[in-house]
Amino acid sequence: MMRWFDAQGGHLETKGISADGKVIEVPLHRHHVKLNVFRIDVGLKYQLASQWVLEANIPYETKTQEATLEEIYPVTPTEWEAIIRNRDNHHRNETYIGFTDADLFLGYHTQGLLRENDFLMGRVGTTLPLGKTEEDPWKLGDAGLEHLHIQFGTGTFNPIADLYYSLPLYKGLRGSASVRGKLPFYENSKTYRGSREITYTTGISYRVNDWLSFQTGYLGFYQSYAYWAGERDINTGLRFSMASFGASVVTPYDLPLSLAVMFPLQQETLYDDSAALLEGMYEESDAFEFGPLVALTIVYPF
Repeated sequence: MMRWFDAQGGHLETKGISADGKVIEVPLHRHHVKLNVFRIDVGLKYQLASQWVLEANIPYETKTQEATLEEIYPVTPTEWEAIIRNRDNHHRNETYIGFTDADLFLGYHTQGLLRENDFLMGRVGTTLPLGKTEEDPWKLGDAGLEHLHIQFGTGTFNPIADLYYSLPLYKGLRGSASVRGKLPFYENSKTYRGSREITYTTGISYRVNDWLSFQTGYLGFYQSYAYWAGERDINTGLRFSMASFGASVVTPYDLPLSLAVMFPLQQETLYDDSAALLEGMYEESDAFEFGPLVALTIVYPF
Protein backbone atom coordinates (compact mmCIF):
# COMPACT_ATOMS: atom_id res chain seq x y z
CA MET A 1 0.00 0.00 0.00
CA MET A 2 1.32 3.43 -0.93
CA ARG A 3 0.12 6.94 -0.10
CA TRP A 4 1.53 9.88 -2.06
CA PHE A 5 0.73 13.25 -0.49
CA ASP A 6 -0.02 16.61 -2.11
CA ALA A 7 1.61 16.48 -5.52
CA GLN A 8 1.41 20.07 -6.81
CA GLY A 9 0.85 21.18 -10.40
CA GLY A 10 -0.60 24.00 -12.45
CA HIS A 11 -0.03 26.38 -15.33
CA LEU A 12 -0.68 29.86 -16.64
CA GLU A 13 -3.77 30.22 -18.82
CA THR A 14 -5.38 32.83 -21.12
CA LYS A 15 -8.30 30.77 -22.40
CA GLY A 16 -11.90 30.66 -21.23
CA ILE A 17 -15.14 29.01 -22.37
CA SER A 18 -18.05 31.27 -23.26
CA ALA A 19 -21.65 30.53 -22.27
CA ASP A 20 -22.25 29.06 -25.74
CA GLY A 21 -19.25 26.70 -25.41
CA LYS A 22 -16.68 28.58 -27.54
CA VAL A 23 -13.00 29.02 -26.63
CA ILE A 24 -12.30 32.72 -26.00
CA GLU A 25 -9.38 34.86 -24.83
CA VAL A 26 -9.49 36.06 -21.21
CA PRO A 27 -6.97 37.85 -18.95
CA LEU A 28 -3.96 35.88 -17.75
CA HIS A 29 -4.63 33.68 -14.72
CA ARG A 30 -3.31 30.45 -13.21
CA HIS A 31 -4.71 26.98 -12.62
CA HIS A 32 -3.52 25.36 -9.38
CA VAL A 33 -3.90 21.56 -9.15
CA LYS A 34 -3.24 19.22 -6.23
CA LEU A 35 -3.20 15.43 -6.51
CA ASN A 36 -3.24 12.80 -3.76
CA VAL A 37 -2.69 9.15 -4.68
CA PHE A 38 -3.48 5.98 -2.76
CA ARG A 39 -2.26 2.75 -4.36
CA ILE A 40 -2.56 -0.93 -3.54
CA ASP A 41 -0.25 -3.40 -5.29
CA VAL A 42 -1.06 -7.09 -5.22
CA GLY A 43 2.11 -8.98 -6.10
CA LEU A 44 2.21 -12.69 -6.89
CA LYS A 45 5.37 -14.78 -7.14
CA TYR A 46 5.58 -18.43 -8.22
CA GLN A 47 8.81 -20.42 -7.94
CA LEU A 48 9.24 -22.30 -11.23
CA ALA A 49 12.57 -23.90 -10.29
CA SER A 50 15.37 -23.34 -7.80
CA GLN A 51 16.53 -20.16 -9.56
CA TRP A 52 13.60 -19.24 -11.82
CA VAL A 53 10.51 -17.35 -10.74
CA LEU A 54 7.34 -16.00 -12.40
CA GLU A 55 6.05 -12.72 -10.97
CA ALA A 56 3.02 -10.50 -11.51
CA ASN A 57 2.07 -7.16 -9.98
CA ILE A 58 -1.49 -5.77 -10.22
CA PRO A 59 -1.92 -2.15 -8.99
CA TYR A 60 -5.17 -0.39 -8.07
CA GLU A 61 -5.17 3.38 -7.52
CA THR A 62 -7.32 6.18 -6.15
CA LYS A 63 -6.35 9.62 -7.47
CA THR A 64 -8.00 12.63 -5.82
CA GLN A 65 -7.65 15.90 -7.73
CA GLU A 66 -8.36 19.39 -6.40
CA ALA A 67 -8.28 22.43 -8.68
CA THR A 68 -8.36 26.15 -7.81
CA LEU A 69 -7.86 29.40 -9.72
CA GLU A 70 -5.56 32.37 -9.11
CA GLU A 71 -6.51 35.74 -10.59
CA ILE A 72 -3.44 37.57 -11.95
CA TYR A 73 -5.04 40.42 -13.91
CA PRO A 74 -8.49 41.94 -13.13
CA VAL A 75 -11.41 40.14 -14.77
CA THR A 76 -15.10 40.91 -15.23
CA PRO A 77 -17.80 38.59 -13.78
CA THR A 78 -18.49 37.28 -17.30
CA GLU A 79 -14.79 36.55 -17.87
CA TRP A 80 -14.54 34.81 -14.50
CA GLU A 81 -17.43 32.52 -15.39
CA ALA A 82 -15.64 31.70 -18.66
CA ILE A 83 -12.44 30.98 -16.70
CA ILE A 84 -14.30 28.60 -14.36
CA ARG A 85 -15.86 26.73 -17.30
CA ASN A 86 -12.43 26.27 -18.87
CA ARG A 87 -10.92 25.19 -15.54
CA ASP A 88 -13.63 22.56 -15.17
CA ASN A 89 -12.89 21.30 -18.68
CA HIS A 90 -9.22 20.84 -17.75
CA HIS A 91 -9.16 20.03 -14.02
CA ARG A 92 -12.09 19.07 -11.84
CA ASN A 93 -12.47 18.42 -8.14
CA GLU A 94 -12.94 14.70 -8.59
CA THR A 95 -11.66 11.32 -7.45
CA TYR A 96 -10.64 8.78 -10.07
CA ILE A 97 -10.42 5.07 -9.23
CA GLY A 98 -9.27 2.05 -11.21
CA PHE A 99 -6.67 -0.54 -12.07
CA THR A 100 -3.41 0.66 -13.58
CA ASP A 101 -1.19 -1.29 -15.96
CA ALA A 102 0.06 -4.55 -14.44
CA ASP A 103 3.56 -6.09 -14.72
CA LEU A 104 4.40 -9.67 -15.70
CA PHE A 105 8.00 -10.88 -15.19
CA LEU A 106 10.17 -13.93 -15.63
CA GLY A 107 13.05 -13.72 -13.16
CA TYR A 108 16.33 -15.50 -12.51
CA HIS A 109 18.33 -15.20 -9.27
CA THR A 110 21.66 -16.49 -8.07
CA GLN A 111 23.91 -16.18 -5.01
CA GLY A 112 27.66 -16.13 -4.56
CA LEU A 113 28.29 -14.53 -7.94
CA LEU A 114 31.06 -12.09 -6.96
CA ARG A 115 31.47 -12.89 -3.28
CA GLU A 116 29.97 -15.13 -0.64
CA ASN A 117 26.30 -14.43 0.23
CA ASP A 118 25.77 -11.78 -2.44
CA PHE A 119 22.48 -11.90 -4.39
CA LEU A 120 21.63 -11.05 -8.00
CA MET A 121 18.14 -10.98 -9.53
CA GLY A 122 17.38 -10.21 -13.18
CA ARG A 123 13.83 -9.96 -14.60
CA VAL A 124 12.36 -9.36 -18.04
CA GLY A 125 8.73 -9.01 -18.97
CA THR A 126 5.97 -6.74 -20.16
CA THR A 127 3.30 -4.42 -18.83
CA LEU A 128 -0.30 -5.54 -19.28
CA PRO A 129 -2.68 -2.76 -20.44
CA LEU A 130 -5.31 -3.01 -17.70
CA GLY A 131 -5.49 0.72 -16.94
CA LYS A 132 -8.09 3.05 -18.45
CA THR A 133 -6.77 5.41 -21.13
CA GLU A 134 -8.12 8.76 -22.31
CA GLU A 135 -8.78 10.44 -25.63
CA ASP A 136 -6.28 13.08 -26.80
CA PRO A 137 -6.72 15.86 -24.16
CA TRP A 138 -5.01 18.48 -26.32
CA LYS A 139 -7.49 18.14 -29.20
CA LEU A 140 -10.43 18.10 -26.81
CA GLY A 141 -9.09 21.13 -24.95
CA ASP A 142 -8.58 23.12 -28.17
CA ALA A 143 -12.21 22.36 -29.05
CA GLY A 144 -13.44 23.55 -25.66
CA LEU A 145 -14.51 20.06 -24.60
CA GLU A 146 -14.13 18.33 -21.24
CA HIS A 147 -11.08 16.05 -21.05
CA LEU A 148 -8.70 14.39 -18.61
CA HIS A 149 -4.90 14.38 -18.53
CA ILE A 150 -4.74 11.75 -15.77
CA GLN A 151 -4.41 8.25 -17.21
CA PHE A 152 -4.36 4.87 -15.51
CA GLY A 153 -2.42 3.13 -18.28
CA THR A 154 -0.78 3.36 -21.69
CA GLY A 155 -3.07 1.03 -23.62
CA THR A 156 -0.03 -0.87 -24.93
CA PHE A 157 2.19 -3.81 -24.01
CA ASN A 158 5.53 -2.27 -22.98
CA PRO A 159 8.78 -4.24 -22.53
CA ILE A 160 10.19 -3.95 -19.00
CA ALA A 161 13.39 -5.23 -17.42
CA ASP A 162 15.17 -4.79 -14.11
CA LEU A 163 18.31 -5.86 -12.33
CA TYR A 164 18.86 -6.01 -8.55
CA TYR A 165 22.10 -6.76 -6.70
CA SER A 166 22.93 -6.83 -2.98
CA LEU A 167 26.04 -7.85 -1.07
CA PRO A 168 27.14 -8.13 2.56
CA LEU A 169 29.32 -5.27 3.80
CA TYR A 170 29.97 -5.93 7.49
CA LYS A 171 28.11 -8.24 9.87
CA GLY A 172 24.42 -7.27 9.55
CA LEU A 173 25.10 -4.47 7.05
CA ARG A 174 24.25 -4.95 3.35
CA GLY A 175 24.43 -2.69 0.31
CA SER A 176 22.15 -2.87 -2.71
CA ALA A 177 21.54 -1.29 -6.12
CA SER A 178 18.90 -1.72 -8.80
CA VAL A 179 17.89 -0.40 -12.20
CA ARG A 180 14.57 -0.78 -14.05
CA GLY A 181 13.52 0.29 -17.52
CA LYS A 182 10.19 0.52 -19.36
CA LEU A 183 10.26 1.08 -23.11
CA PRO A 184 6.94 1.81 -24.87
CA PHE A 185 7.48 1.63 -28.62
CA TYR A 186 4.07 2.05 -30.28
CA GLU A 187 0.84 4.05 -30.03
CA ASN A 188 -2.42 2.81 -28.55
CA SER A 189 -5.74 3.03 -30.40
CA LYS A 190 -6.17 6.64 -29.16
CA THR A 191 -2.80 7.73 -30.69
CA TYR A 192 -1.03 7.83 -27.29
CA ARG A 193 2.51 6.49 -26.86
CA GLY A 194 3.72 6.39 -23.27
CA SER A 195 6.97 7.69 -21.83
CA ARG A 196 10.14 5.67 -21.61
CA GLU A 197 11.17 5.38 -17.97
CA ILE A 198 14.31 4.46 -16.05
CA THR A 199 14.31 3.99 -12.26
CA TYR A 200 17.53 3.40 -10.31
CA THR A 201 18.18 2.92 -6.60
CA THR A 202 21.01 2.47 -4.14
CA GLY A 203 20.63 1.60 -0.48
CA ILE A 204 21.98 0.21 2.75
CA SER A 205 20.19 -2.09 5.19
CA TYR A 206 21.15 -3.20 8.68
CA ARG A 207 19.73 -6.33 10.27
CA VAL A 208 19.58 -5.92 14.05
CA ASN A 209 18.38 -9.47 14.70
CA ASP A 210 16.21 -12.16 13.13
CA TRP A 211 13.05 -10.05 13.27
CA LEU A 212 14.13 -6.39 12.88
CA SER A 213 16.07 -4.46 10.23
CA PHE A 214 16.41 -0.84 9.04
CA GLN A 215 16.91 0.56 5.55
CA THR A 216 17.88 3.84 3.92
CA GLY A 217 18.34 4.60 0.26
CA TYR A 218 18.22 6.85 -2.76
CA LEU A 219 15.83 6.62 -5.73
CA GLY A 220 16.27 8.35 -9.07
CA PHE A 221 13.73 8.46 -11.87
CA TYR A 222 13.88 9.61 -15.49
CA GLN A 223 10.82 9.90 -17.74
CA SER A 224 10.97 10.89 -21.41
CA TYR A 225 8.15 12.69 -23.21
CA ALA A 226 4.95 10.89 -24.12
CA TYR A 227 3.29 11.62 -27.46
CA TRP A 228 -0.21 12.13 -28.86
CA ALA A 229 -0.37 11.38 -32.60
CA GLY A 230 3.37 12.08 -32.75
CA GLU A 231 3.06 15.43 -30.93
CA ARG A 232 4.96 15.87 -27.67
CA ASP A 233 2.93 15.95 -24.44
CA ILE A 234 4.52 18.78 -22.44
CA ASN A 235 2.93 17.45 -19.22
CA THR A 236 5.39 14.54 -19.38
CA GLY A 237 9.17 14.40 -19.31
CA LEU A 238 10.88 14.80 -15.95
CA ARG A 239 13.70 13.79 -13.64
CA PHE A 240 13.32 13.46 -9.90
CA SER A 241 15.01 11.87 -6.92
CA MET A 242 13.92 10.83 -3.43
CA ALA A 243 15.50 9.71 -0.15
CA SER A 244 13.95 6.78 1.70
CA PHE A 245 14.00 5.58 5.31
CA GLY A 246 12.32 2.44 6.54
CA ALA A 247 12.14 -0.54 8.85
CA SER A 248 11.10 -4.18 8.49
CA VAL A 249 9.82 -6.53 11.18
CA VAL A 250 8.76 -10.16 11.15
CA THR A 251 5.32 -10.26 12.74
CA PRO A 252 3.63 -13.31 14.28
CA TYR A 253 2.92 -16.14 11.83
CA ASP A 254 6.16 -15.20 9.99
CA LEU A 255 4.60 -12.32 8.07
CA PRO A 256 7.30 -9.75 7.12
CA LEU A 257 6.04 -6.17 7.40
CA SER A 258 7.93 -3.17 5.98
CA LEU A 259 7.24 0.55 6.38
CA ALA A 260 9.08 3.15 4.28
CA VAL A 261 8.89 6.94 4.09
CA MET A 262 10.26 8.77 1.05
CA PHE A 263 11.01 12.48 0.71
CA PRO A 264 11.57 14.40 -2.56
CA LEU A 265 15.10 15.71 -3.06
CA GLN A 266 14.97 17.23 -6.53
CA GLN A 267 12.63 17.50 -9.50
CA GLU A 268 13.18 18.89 -12.98
CA THR A 269 10.75 18.93 -15.89
CA LEU A 270 12.23 18.49 -19.37
CA TYR A 271 9.95 21.05 -21.00
CA ASP A 272 11.57 24.48 -21.36
CA ASP A 273 8.79 27.07 -21.60
CA SER A 274 10.98 30.19 -21.36
CA ALA A 275 10.79 30.99 -25.09
CA ALA A 276 7.02 30.59 -25.11
CA LEU A 277 6.65 32.85 -22.10
CA LEU A 278 8.83 35.54 -23.74
CA GLU A 279 6.68 35.38 -26.86
CA GLY A 280 3.52 35.83 -24.79
CA MET A 281 2.23 32.33 -25.53
CA TYR A 282 2.12 31.37 -21.83
CA GLU A 283 2.66 27.68 -22.52
CA GLU A 284 3.67 25.89 -19.39
CA SER A 285 4.08 22.27 -18.38
CA ASP A 286 1.43 20.94 -16.01
CA ALA A 287 3.67 18.17 -14.61
CA PHE A 288 3.21 17.58 -10.89
CA GLU A 289 5.85 18.27 -8.26
CA PHE A 290 5.73 15.31 -5.93
CA GLY A 291 5.25 15.35 -2.18
CA PRO A 292 6.28 12.78 0.45
CA LEU A 293 5.35 9.12 0.07
CA VAL A 294 4.56 6.43 2.64
CA ALA A 295 4.60 2.74 1.68
CA LEU A 296 3.55 -0.33 3.68
CA THR A 297 4.43 -3.84 2.43
CA ILE A 298 3.26 -7.22 3.71
CA VAL A 299 4.55 -10.57 2.39
CA TYR A 300 2.46 -13.71 2.79
CA PRO A 301 3.91 -17.08 1.67
CA PHE A 302 1.47 -19.86 0.79
